[in-house]
Amino acid sequence: MDRPIFIIGSGRSGTTLLRNMLNAHPRIHIAFEPHFYWYRALFRTRRPARELLDFYFQSPHFRWQRVDPNRVLAQLPSPLGREHLGEAFAAVLRERAARYGRVRFGDKTPANAAALKTIFADFPECRAIHIVRDPRATAASLARMPWAPASLMINASYLDIERKQVAKFRDRMLPIRLEDLLAEPRATMTRVLDFVEEPWHDDVLDHARHQPDKDDVPPYPWLERAGGVRDDAGARGGAAGAGWGELTPVQIRMIEQITKRVMAGAGYKPAELAKEPRWISVFWAGISEIPRFFPLAARGLWLWFKARKPERLDWAERYVLTHTNPAAWARYPGYELPTAPPLAALTAGDMKTALPSDA
Repeated sequence: MDRPIFIIGSGRSGTTLLRNMLNAHPRIHIAFEPHFYWYRALFRTRRPARELLDFYFQSPHFRWQRVDPNRVLAQLPSPLGREHLGEAFAAVLRERAARYGRVRFGDKTPANAAALKTIFADFPECRAIHIVRDPRATAASLARMPWAPASLMINASYLDIERKQVAKFRDRMLPIRLEDLLAEPRATMTRVLDFVEEPWHDDVLDHARHQPDKDDVPPYPWLERAGGVRDDAGARGGAAGAGWGELTPVQIRMIEQITKRVMAGAGYKPAELAKEPRWISVFWAGISEIPRFFPLAARGLWLWFKARKPERLDWAERYVLTHTNPAAWARYPGYELPTAPPLAALTAGDMKTALPSDA
C-alpha cells in the first residue's frame, strides 16, 4: 500500500525547508505544491474522474511537475472511477519521484490542511508532518508575499483556521516547529525520519548540496531563501522577535490574541514588551482591518467560479500572484512571472522543451 509523505503547514512556516531536507535523502522525493486536492475541490462534483484528471493535467501546478500524463494514465485502471483518484495522484507523485531515482514519494502543499479528511481516506497509511512557525513571524512574512494578503489580521486568522483543520487529525500527524528544526536539525530530522520509517542519512543535514536539478521548483524569487536558514525578515532561529522584529507592540498583541491557541499548542510565549499597548488599541487594530477581508473574499469567490474552465487556469494563477498583494512586488524589481511548461511538451516526453526559457 502507498505510504506517501505529506508536509502540512501554512505558507512561510518552513514547509519548503523541510521539503528540501527530506529531498536530500537518497530514497525520498517530495513534490513541490502539485495542488491536486485544491483542483479536485475546484472541479465540478459528480463529473467523471477522467474529466477531472484531464482538467488537472492542464493546470499550471501539474505542468510545473514536468510529468508525462500518459505515464500517469498507464498506471490506472480503465474505466477510471472517482474511487481511483487517490491512485491517480499517487501515480503523479511516483512519476515525479522516479525522475530523481527515488522510491518514496510525497507532497508539500500548504493548502492541504483543508483536505486532510480526503487525504487520509485516499492514503490510510500515509505519513503527515505538521510544521509550525511562530505565528507572529509567519503572519509578518505572509504579509510580504505577492500571493498572500497584506493584512496581518487576515493572515493570523488563517493560521487559526489551519489549527482547527489540523486538530481533527492531530493523532495521525507528527508536529514539529521550525525553530526546533533550525536549532536542533539532527534531533528534529531524526524524529521525522523515524516517523516516516526511513533510515537516517547525513545528507538531510546538508540539503543544499543534495538537491534535484534546477527544475525542481518554479523559478519564483521568494523560494530562493525559503529553503534555507534565513528568510526575508532575517534569522529564523529561536531568539525572541526573530522574523517579526519590525512589528509594533500593537500588531504583536493583535496577532497573539488571534492565534493564542496556536501559540499555546506549540509552546510559543507572549512577547515581553517594553511598554504594554492599551487593549483598545489592540482591539481597534484588528477591527480596522476587517474591511480588507471583504474584497479579498469576493475576489476569491469570483475566481473560484472563473477558474473552473481549463483555458482560464493559467490566467487565474497569474491573477492571484499579481492582484492579491501588488505592493509586495516592489521587493522583486524587474522580475517577470514565468509560464509553466506546455502540456504538449510533457505529453511528448520532451523535458528539455518543457523547461521555461528563463529557467
